Amino acid sequence: MGGADPTTLNTFVPTFLSGCPFLTSVGATSSVSETSASFSLGGFSNVFTQLSYQASAVSAYLSALGNTNSGKFTKTGRAYPDMSAIGDGVEIVLSGKTTSVSGTSCSSPIFASLISLINDRLIAEGKSPLGFLNPFLYANPQAFNDITTGDNPGCNTNGFPAKAGWDPVTGLGTPNFPALLAAAGAS
Repeated sequence: MGGADPTTLNTFVPTFLSGCPFLTSVGATSSVSETSASFSLGGFSNVFTQLSYQASAVSAYLSALGNTNSGKFTKTGRAYPDMSAIGDGVEIVLSGKTTSVSGTSCSSPIFASLISLINDRLIAEGKSPLGFLNPFLYANPQAFNDITTGDNPGCNTNGFPAKAGWDPVTGLGTPNFPALLAAAGAS
């Protein structure tokens, strides 16, 4: 929902790049118990339309959402994020010292590394790498740990709540590596 001062808005302002249909949008979770991180941007694009491979998952969420935040977002827009990974309190080394950072800029490379490992296995087994991920991800929701707690506040609201199934806070959830590996057909 980012891009402007959330305390002065009446409608959610989607982040441009996250809503782009040509990328995999990654949200963030917080803590070992995996709840959505309050800074995990998510929502519905007001530029790009919803994609067929995500329609069923998004429809289920919108039904469960009911009238919450009605009129504050475009229900037919490309929904994001697609999935999430830990993004709060990630340890890095900066100038030779360990420090803790947070953000989806932590979540995205964590997820990318898992996909890289899966593609490495697939190639080693003589199979094709995954390629464009999103249809594969939505076809395999069982390969994710569903996150059902937390929200992404904005516009003087609690934003979107995390719910069972896909939601605009954590997407399909966090990756379960063995399940993703199996879904990809790698051993």
